[in-house]
Amino acid sequence: MAIKELVYLGTPYSGTKEEMNFRAEVVDVISEDLSNKGIMLYSPISSWHSIACKYNMPRNYAFWQDMCETFVSKCDKVIVVMLPGWQVSVGLMGEIKFALDNGIKVEYLDPTPYLEKLGIIM
Repeated sequence: MAIKELVYLGTPYSGTKEEMNFRAEVVDVISEDLSNKGIMLYSPISSWHSIACKYNMPRNYAFWQDMCETFVSKCDKVIVVMLPGWQVSVGLMGEIKFALDNGIKVEYLDPTPYLEKLGIIM
């Protein structure tokens, strides 16, 4: 059995409660689609959003940075979901910088088809 590439799915997250819920919903749809295509991935938002909401955990990058960087370091590639605000997201920019500084590939994903699947036109 061949070892598959491991992908970290990065997306902007912090913001208002509505923004965080919106971003989590979109990244869940993307995670489902990519997983169904055989891509082995880790999505911190899909993994932690509901837990963070349920237990009122911090939502800032300072709290999550060590965990995110540890997961990025284990991955072969980071896929950046270019949702609105992605270029100014402190956490996402930190993950991209960490990946590039450590020789990990970075690719960019247009979320438009996924937004359309959810009935969202931007």
